[in-house]
Amino acid sequence: MLHRMRTRLTPVTTLTILIGVITLLVMGCSSSHDAPPADGASAASGPAGTAQANRTVAVDVPAASRTTSFRAPGSAPGTIDVGFVGLRVDGRLTALTVVWTPKYTNAPRDKEISVFDMFGAHSPAVTLVDSVNLKRYVVVQDSRNIELGASGPRTKTVNNTPVSASYTFAAPPADVRTLDVYADDRLLFDDVPVSR
Repeated sequence: MLHRMRTRLTPVTTLTILIGVITLLVMGCSSSHDAPPADGASAASGPAGTAQANRTVAVDVPAASRTTSFRAPGSAPGTIDVGFVGLRVDGRLTALTVVWTPKYTNAPRDKEISVFDMFGAHSPAVTLVDSVNLKRYVVVQDSRNIELGASGPRTKTVNNTPVSASYTFAAPPADVRTLDVYADDRLLFDDVPVSR
């Protein structure tokens, strides 16, 4: 009788049973490390990912060798942290990489915050200053007059989460070993070594 029952299965029935078995196997094979942590922390994957309670952690943000902070402009209480990642000459151009981290006291956890927002609704003028030869380097523009630097409105993150940004300048002369980094008229980092 069992043999007769097997022969009556249609291809559609067989396929349905097979899908059901596969679904059960997949559900049964998920391990306990796929479940969220019991303490409410959210785990992030990637090289910079760590589990931290009630906090989004950025992935693939380069590590800063120096940091500074300043009071958030406008009426928003909190600070903005800036991390220096690198200043490297490549041919006739210099690339500056920094990390911006908003640290507002009352910002909603998932609200996007741009660099434009971090500077009180304007994009900061990031410049390099050669304090020995008294020269200021501004972000270079392409043939369409578009700056080769991170866009203030489009460079976004969420509160307490870093976001990296790069800015391109003309290369200083070979004898220039250090430069100062400014955002508007605010000195962020002085005597930053130029890598060549």
